[in-house]
Amino acid sequence: MPAPAASAAPPAPPAPLFTRAFGLLVTAHFIQAVGWASMLLFPLYLAHLGASRSQIGAVMGAAAIGGLVLRPLIGWSLDRWGRKPTLTVGTLISGAAMVGIAGIDSIGPAAYAVRVVFGIGTAALFTGYFTFCTDIVPAARRTEGIALFGISGLLPLLVNPAAERFGVNAVDLAWFLPILGLVMITSLLALRPIKEPVTHASHAPPGPAEVLRALRRRSLWPVWLATCIFAGLVMLFGTFATVVAKDRGIEWPATYWLTYAGGSVCVRLLGARIPDRLGTANMVAPSLAMCVVGALALAGVHDLDTLAVAGLLGGIGHGYAFPVLTSQVAERTPEAVRGSALAMFTALWDVAFLLVPPAFGAVADRHGDGYMFSAAALLGTVSMVGWLAAEHRWGRKGGEPAESAPDSRKINVSE
Repeated sequence: MPAPAASAAPPAPPAPLFTRAFGLLVTAHFIQAVGWASMLLFPLYLAHLGASRSQIGAVMGAAAIGGLVLRPLIGWSLDRWGRKPTLTVGTLISGAAMVGIAGIDSIGPAAYAVRVVFGIGTAALFTGYFTFCTDIVPAARRTEGIALFGISGLLPLLVNPAAERFGVNAVDLAWFLPILGLVMITSLLALRPIKEPVTHASHAPPGPAEVLRALRRRSLWPVWLATCIFAGLVMLFGTFATVVAKDRGIEWPATYWLTYAGGSVCVRLLGARIPDRLGTANMVAPSLAMCVVGALALAGVHDLDTLAVAGLLGGIGHGYAFPVLTSQVAERTPEAVRGSALAMFTALWDVAFLLVPPAFGAVADRHGDGYMFSAAALLGTVSMVGWLAAEHRWGRKGGEPAESAPDSRKINVSE
């Protein structure tokens, strides 16, 4: 008689997403994001000091200068020095910059200096937290993990409408923002217990030429383009949405951030697994389209309901676009240069912040706020056509495999 066939081994249980390390990282990210999110109120303070649209855009965009200059160093620090030391320094720098707002009483060098210093700190935080997140979450659930982790950075947006409802006016931001800067520094208490990822490399750490070669992969080109589109729209929203709403007589302009955060959080809670199931590339265009429609809604906003809808549309687009693009960066680069790749990803946000607010602020000064948002929506739509062509030609199907580099290394995180 033939021997009975051996029974197949049961499939291994899926790797857990919600670990102690993940929970601590979420907590630390939430606390530091309270400071970052509250800085979206800074344009109201600048307007209170008499700044024009161009000046508001220039001051807010100044944050990108420090971040861009030091971005290569941040990527190197994450890959060589470590995630936690980089995040610690970034937190202290950002918190100190927010405390410095207490001394600003005019649109002058101090306002620009605070934003430059804040940009240096947030560049390290933005890159570091999401690099750390990609280390911790299972690769098979990477987009889902990034989406759920990102909720901790969106919920603090609720600080802005809450502050408005509790009577914190533009003039009060001179003390309100410094206090939240001190709160931001307390995030280090939650970060401290997390163990630094231990890397095991079969080869020497990659040098600058290898890093540059990895960042120039053709499969990343559509990711970089989509990031520029998305980041430009988000920076436009963050700089001008509440200022325009206030100027048009809407009573609660920070309601925009209430529905923005609500839309982002809802799609991540209810649909965090959708991108991994449908494919991240299939989610990019719908996400960007929602942001474009949100910009069109802001162009015609004159009442609270339209403002709320504009925030909801932008938030839904943000809720999917950010984790999808972050996941694609991690998927399409070797693990050994992940910190540098995500530094490049976040550097594009700084480029958008440096260029978009001043340029579109000048458009608003010349032609009006409605024209500014309409022009942004048109540019976003045209750029999306370019992304479709780039993704079709060089995207995941036509690009290199994600972990093919000879210096790829495994990362283990103690939980």
